[in-house]
Amino acid sequence: MDIPDAENLVFSDDGRLFVSGGLQVYEVSREAGGFSAQAIADSDCNFTGLAIQDGTLYAACASGELYAGQLTAAPLLSPVFSLVDMCLPNGIAIGPDRQLYVVDATLNANSQACLPPNPRIDRLAINPDNPLEIISQELWLQGSAAGGLALGLDNQLRFPNGLRSEGSVFFGTDGGSIYTVAQLPGGAAGEVIPLYFTPTELDDLGLLSDGILVTDFFQGRVLLLSKTGVELQSTDAGRFFSPSSVRLGQPPMFLPTDILVTEKGILGDNNLPLDRLSLLRRSSAPPTGG
Repeated sequence: MDIPDAENLVFSDDGRLFVSGGLQVYEVSREAGGFSAQAIADSDCNFTGLAIQDGTLYAACASGELYAGQLTAAPLLSPVFSLVDMCLPNGIAIGPDRQLYVVDATLNANSQACLPPNPRIDRLAINPDNPLEIISQELWLQGSAAGGLALGLDNQLRFPNGLRSEGSVFFGTDGGSIYTVAQLPGGAAGEVIPLYFTPTELDDLGLLSDGILVTDFFQGRVLLLSKTGVELQSTDAGRFFSPSSVRLGQPPMFLPTDILVTEKGILGDNNLPLDRLSLLRRSSAPPTGG
């Protein structure tokens, strides 16, 4: 189905599906005639990463705003926090400490916060008594303008993008690399450990019980890796048009063997029928996960 400038997707625990795009965040529903998408943000924005915790949906915006809203029967997202000195807020994830982690992708030519480049991951403290209130923003993991992780040369973040967490470990993408970084006791970031590299642009990732699904933005494919970074399977190159995120399906709308992929199409375009949410239906189940 068409989703303008499709960027990211997330499932709630009860199987509701939300997709971000270049203008809106949408809730995708299944009806007798097929699928439909309902805009749920109170204003247009170039939405990027999505995350859910305790019945609250969080959505990052490339302009530096964080939107959030309760997952009621008719959710409505509104700005709740202005991110400080971020070039391009992109991937977001809930950490083991129940705080929100935001990647600064340093790829926004329209933002003065991009010079000099300051790639990093920041931590946002969520008010435990009010999930719509962000108490503070602080640096969690510092990258470097001279970082070579994107090229497989070192373990310094340069173009961080996708971010997911599992237990005390974060998994992320940076250029052609997949990396992990653990949250240490006390909350600090551990060492960045490169897992996998290929000369392309890996956009986002979805975690399985014993694997990782990854979107290859440049080559138009989805990869399945082991948790140790071994490539196990891949779709054909060009199967997708600029795939930007991937997740396993969840009932009741989808089978656990389904793989959902957002295809961004042409960057910044919201009109051509090239940007969409696609369903890859498998005949056998991959490892389970989110």
